[in-house]
Amino acid sequence: MSSSVDRRVTPLQFALDLFVEMAPAQRSIDEAAPDKDIGYQKNRVFARIVGLGLSARRFVDAAYFIVAQDPEIQDHYDVTLSFFKWLMRYDSRNKKHFSSVIRSVKSSMLEVMSAPVVAVDSAGRMLAEPSEPGEEKLSAARDDLNVTVVDEEGDWLELIGRVSVRNGRIRFRVPVELQRLIKDPENSYWTSLLVTSRFTLIYARGIYDHVLPSVPNGVTDWLSLDLVRNLPGKSWANNAEFKYFKRDYLEPAVSQINELSDIELSYETRAGTPGSRKKDQIRFRLKRKEAAVATKADMLNSVALFMTLQKEFALSDSQFERIAQNRAVWTDERIQQAIEYTRWKIRQGEKIKTAAGYMMKALSDNYRVSEADKQIELIQAQLVGAATIQQEAKSERQKAVEASVAAATAAHEHRRQEELRLARKSFDEADMNRREELVRKFVASSTMGIRAIERQNLKPAQVTEANILSFPDVANTFIPFVAGELRKAIRRR
Repeated sequence: MSSSVDRRVTPLQFALDLFVEMAPAQRSIDEAAPDKDIGYQKNRVFARIVGLGLSARRFVDAAYFIVAQDPEIQDHYDVTLSFFKWLMRYDSRNKKHFSSVIRSVKSSMLEVMSAPVVAVDSAGRMLAEPSEPGEEKLSAARDDLNVTVVDEEGDWLELIGRVSVRNGRIRFRVPVELQRLIKDPENSYWTSLLVTSRFTLIYARGIYDHVLPSVPNGVTDWLSLDLVRNLPGKSWANNAEFKYFKRDYLEPAVSQINELSDIELSYETRAGTPGSRKKDQIRFRLKRKEAAVATKADMLNSVALFMTLQKEFALSDSQFERIAQNRAVWTDERIQQAIEYTRWKIRQGEKIKTAAGYMMKALSDNYRVSEADKQIELIQAQLVGAATIQQEAKSERQKAVEASVAAATAAHEHRRQEELRLARKSFDEADMNRREELVRKFVASSTMGIRAIERQNLKPAQVTEANILSFPDVANTFIPFVAGELRKAIRRR
């Protein structure tokens, strides 16, 4: 196994390999095994996206996953359409519907702002959380007076740029500003495409996207119910009475999140407006499910690195937790360094009780393979390679000799069988006198023939030209005798 960092499987290549493996059986991305997770570090700003349908959200996921794999800003991104649709779990062949999904994404905008979003106004624009305690009261008082305060300043970015679908490929652009956010692993959280592709309820997907950044805290801030109502955009649910919204949308969404995702979710509501009993705020409590793959993967910036730790080294949950606690010092580079050192020790024949334990020791003590040790290993490998080539050449020569002997033996056996066939044919076609002559000669002059006759519990007088071939042991000796007589006759000519 190579220890080169350059040879590690990238998340995009890993996804492509999984697609190639699953596509022939028409298995969608959500059917992949949990240990074959596909995802990326999503910037927290994208939790503010509202107004997208289920397919449109999946389109954005697939596009941003592809963008996230390239550390450099690109003018455009280009992949096969079948792979792109597989990433977004889109199995429809309806071209008009796919076009409508693209239009939906292109018509959506993301407002870039520094404050966390807790509500949207009547136009669907996101509003920032008040920073001072008194500011919330002032806002409430203004609402009582039916005074609308609107800040017209802000930055809005389209979620996707130009999209072209031609010749079985999809080519798309993403605004440079968003590319920087997508490629920013610091202010981010792990998003699993295996999880997000499972949702069939738009509210489940919208709520999941919105609360996921709060997993480390275990609870969200108090959010406006209007924000939750508007996550999928305009619908009857925006204005439904809370008891119907809760019954028809909120409860089914929470149930699906708990059933299909990697988190467990609950919520509570309250009347946030002073003097009002109307429940207009909601807070979600959430935690990662035990042994959820994303719990371990969200601390790493490389899916390939996570897969190496999980599959090759079989790290336990406690070992992953230890890495998470030390991420400030144990960077991806240092983890890869410890992996390389452990692999090197294994190649050197070091007595290692468990690879996981040894790797964690190497990580903790910052062990590394020196350049001199790498050079020694390279030279030794070259020497072993040269010796192997010589041995293989010798082995090939021996095989050639053996093959030649085997071929000669096979040819000889073929000639012998053909000679016996012709001898029998000659005996069968000979006249009575010739057959009797051959039998008499066989009995009189062939010691092996006499022994064969005796093994059949016969006497020579009992063997005639009419029955000699009916006795197997006698016939097996007689036919070669006839062949010998034919050869003598040919030589006499």
